[in-house]
Amino acid sequence: MDSIFDYEHPFVCTDAVVFTIKSRESDSYRKLPEECLSVLLYKRETDPYHDKWCLPGGFLNIDELPEDNIRRKLFAKTDVDKCRLEQLRTFCDVTRDPRARVISIAYMGLMNEAESERFGGKAAWASVRFDSGRKPLLKCGDTLHAESDFGFDHYAIIISALERLQSEMFHTDAIFSLIPEEFTLTELQNVFEAVLGKRDQPANFRRKIMDMVKETDHYTTDKGHRPAKLFTKKGGD
Repeated sequence: MDSIFDYEHPFVCTDAVVFTIKSRESDSYRKLPEECLSVLLYKRETDPYHDKWCLPGGFLNIDELPEDNIRRKLFAKTDVDKCRLEQLRTFCDVTRDPRARVISIAYMGLMNEAESERFGGKAAWASVRFDSGRKPLLKCGDTLHAESDFGFDHYAIIISALERLQSEMFHTDAIFSLIPEEFTLTELQNVFEAVLGKRDQPANFRRKIMDMVKETDHYTTDKGHRPAKLFTKKGGD
């Protein structure tokens, strides 16, 4: 009878693609801030891929569940201790790690801007922009990063997570993890457009999302802007 010890065993790790929305103030006080999708990265300090941008994560302990591991690693590497997480997919290319056969269980994380201020350590938020063909571009500060600037297959994992998020926008409540509990429809549309990388007509957008939101009795009180009705997620408390 074959023994389990007759077979080589791959290593297993976790990686997390954590998205948030970052606001950049407009030059005009009458214009709303520009919303930008951002992803949490850190610079690797050891080989392989020393000084390359990577996703937070790490090797799974023998007695540890993957979700417990990724939450532990997120906090250890970026100080993030709370975000919505869902399993993305497993990345298992034979050559994805030059040290050994390593399988990664990847997660997608979502957090709103207020929560995203708690990150720390060697972590940084990279903005996700789109070119004219809607191809995603990743920037830290003023530096535009190519796939070769990332360690392992982490660039591919980020793109996979972005595609998942885009596919979930109109038929799950994922988008509401990126915004405050109450929001205007314009703010919501700006977040949708930041994730999808394309504009939409306000009337068309509102037709798409009215089954997802409900009115509150509250209005904005921003100086320089006409008061606007605030909404919340339908089904929320």
